[in-house]
Order: sequence, then structure tokens, then C-alpha cells
Amino acid sequence: MIINEPDAWMVNLLNKTAKHIVDAGPTFNCHLPIFRAPIPNTADDLDYGKLGLEFGHELEFFKSHGAQPQLGPVLQTKKTSAYKLQFGGTSIALFTYGDEQIPLLVGHTYENKGELVWYSGYGQIPFDPRLFVKPDGVNIEEAKN
Repeated sequence: MIINEPDAWMVNLLNKTAKHIVDAGPTFNCHLPIFRAPIPNTADDLDYGKLGLEFGHELEFFKSHGAQPQLGPVLQTKKTSAYKLQFGGTSIALFTYGDEQIPLLVGHTYENKGELVWYSGYGQIPFDPRLFVKPDGVNIEEAKN
């Protein structure tokens, strides 16, 4: 996905196709939810679209809901802090490491099933406008409004 508001391209690198979408506005806000839907094959009915847990705002989300850091397990050789929240029958957890509390893992569970998102890196990099342009070498289809 390449987003350069108001333009966005959903790119399939395997078959070299893309769909171009233009955001008609009036606002150009980008939200990147970590989880989009309940855990499959469970009675999980949490509305993840309205939950507000988004990439780039993980720690802020947990703290704003009152989660307090606890000593977490060692994950990938890193000592972690764990933040945990409960929404009905759904548990959500964030594991951070280091003094800056860098996200390493976020997951949600319902009953005995769940999903995990591991972070291989986290931080800010210098802005490179070349990363946000129409992709070359792909067949681009315009999305229907």
C-alpha cells in the first residue's frame, strides 16, 4: 500500500498489478489499525475498527486506557514490559523493551485463540518522497467511485 493523500495505490507485487484510489476528502486522515476484525472462529465481537489501537500509537493507546507496565517475559532475548487490557472477553497485550519502551509484540486473544504482530523494527526514518509515488512497472487500474 502506497499512500500519498489524496492518492493511494494498492499494489500486488506478485502479479505486478495495482489499483489506484483517490480520496475525495474533505479530510485526509490516515488510520492504521493493528487489528481489523475479531479473531476468526470465536465469539469475539469486539469492534476493532472503533477500538483505536493503531501502528505508531501503541503505547499511547494502552496508557490512555489505564494499562500499567508489568514485568514481562524475555522475548527475542529482550527483557520486556507488558501492558494488558481487557475488553469483555477479549484480552489485548503490548510488550515493549528498553528505556524508550519500544514495541516488540502486540497481540489479542479470545478464549484459547489469538493473533500476534511481531515488530522487526520500530522508529522514525528520514522522509523520502520517492517512497510515496505511483509504482513503476505495474498495470494500474483506476478504482470506481
